[in-house]
Amino acid sequence: MNSSKMFWGSFLITIGLLSLLVKYDLIQSSFNFVWNIWPLIFVFWGLGLILRQSFVKPIISLISGIFTAILIYGIIYSLLWAVNFHVDENDSFTQNYSKELDANTKIVNLTLDAGAGSFTIRDSTSNLIDASSSGLLSQYNYNYFKDSSEANIDINLDAGDFHFLKNMIKNQLSIKLNTNPIWNFRFNIGASKNIFDFSTFKVNELSIKTGASNSRIKLGDKNDETNVDIDMGVSSLTLEIPEHVGCKVETDLSLVNKKFDGFTKKEKGIYQTENFEKSKKKILINVKGAVSSLKILRY
Repeated sequence: MNSSKMFWGSFLITIGLLSLLVKYDLIQSSFNFVWNIWPLIFVFWGLGLILRQSFVKPIISLISGIFTAILIYGIIYSLLWAVNFHVDENDSFTQNYSKELDANTKIVNLTLDAGAGSFTIRDSTSNLIDASSSGLLSQYNYNYFKDSSEANIDINLDAGDFHFLKNMIKNQLSIKLNTNPIWNFRFNIGASKNIFDFSTFKVNELSIKTGASNSRIKLGDKNDETNVDIDMGVSSLTLEIPEHVGCKVETDLSLVNKKFDGFTKKEKGIYQTENFEKSKKKILINVKGAVSSLKILRY
């Protein structure tokens, strides 16, 4: 096969795939590593010259096309990333939000729609919610409305005139919640680092959809039944659950590094703890997506 066609074919395919993977948050939105591996282009160039008459030349051309595409895409992307962050300090935000607790609030639905960033929930407050955020060219819109004993809180990232950078702008959001109401969480976030400690909260439902991420989620026993639905990109996910709570996990993940402490495999894609049937309190977990590392620990 023509080596030139192998090179340009693999080059164009790789550029297209990288664009799609970044667009849909399936890979981390940073390519700074290319600055450390760029000398390899000379290695492939040299191999191509040495093995010019060899049967492996098309393979070298294929690999060279893929590598060159990653290198060029990564350099352009990382330079654009740098431009995003070297902005006037006046564009850097620190924002705080609080909402007092209404005594008759029994259920709260919390929705978070944000881009890439670092998100933390792990402390309690006497208010219904306390939130603190910081970042560049972005701030959050907080919407609260209440119907009888059920409250709704919507948190949305506002990137202003930079909506196309929503999943590239770094931001940090830290949230404290009241422990009295029953909570339903729905998170839609980009590539991120997440620390969610729900051990002191009454969690009824937890739904998380995220891009490439590193997440640690701790669940408690404050609610009789907790339903967890997680859809993630290429990620590392660690779940912590109480040892005395019955837990069932359903997942369609096959090519993944799994570690389920204290679980027994019941059938394909279904795992549960020995005390699941007898336990009065249960946690039901469904995980799907491209999770590369999934750990469930009991404490």
